[in-house]
Amino acid sequence: MERDTPFDEADLPAQEAASQQGTRLPRPDEDHRGTPGAGGPPRSRSQEAHGLTTGRGHNSPRLVMLSRPEDFAALQGEGTIRSHSLLVVRTRKTGLKETRFGLSTGRKLGGAVVRNRVRRRLREALRVMAPSFQPGWDVLIIARPPVIGADFQTVAGALQDLLRRGGVIGRRTVT
Repeated sequence: MERDTPFDEADLPAQEAASQQGTRLPRPDEDHRGTPGAGGPPRSRSQEAHGLTTGRGHNSPRLVMLSRPEDFAALQGEGTIRSHSLLVVRTRKTGLKETRFGLSTGRKLGGAVVRNRVRRRLREALRVMAPSFQPGWDVLIIARPPVIGADFQTVAGALQDLLRRGGVIGRRTVT
């Protein structure tokens, strides 16, 4: 028995036909900006980075950051407070082998970009001071709005003063 097929349908083979289109060649008016050196041999070694920071690298000290809410709550309840016009530091003595840090940047500072910049600056100041940390402290650093307009040396100096008064930094000075 014959099937009635409508005019808009056709019997197609199950296998896909091979492409009849040849290799695409660029036209003379096309933009030729592709990945640089795509056709060349691979580079023998990686290029040295031209970053914004100097003096940091594989040997930079890693900071141990507070992350658990219980640790922050313990600092709020038992911590000693030291304040400056730019920062407030809460410290608490622990029995651990390392000094741990928490950073608090509230929305009063500004948007996310501003708060992230403040956190990066504080972490970098802490990395510079890391060799002089005494073991066994939890430290919460709370940024105040004037920290946004302060230069790095002022922020680092205020932080170093607060940590020294809190007992977190030993007698050695690092600037």
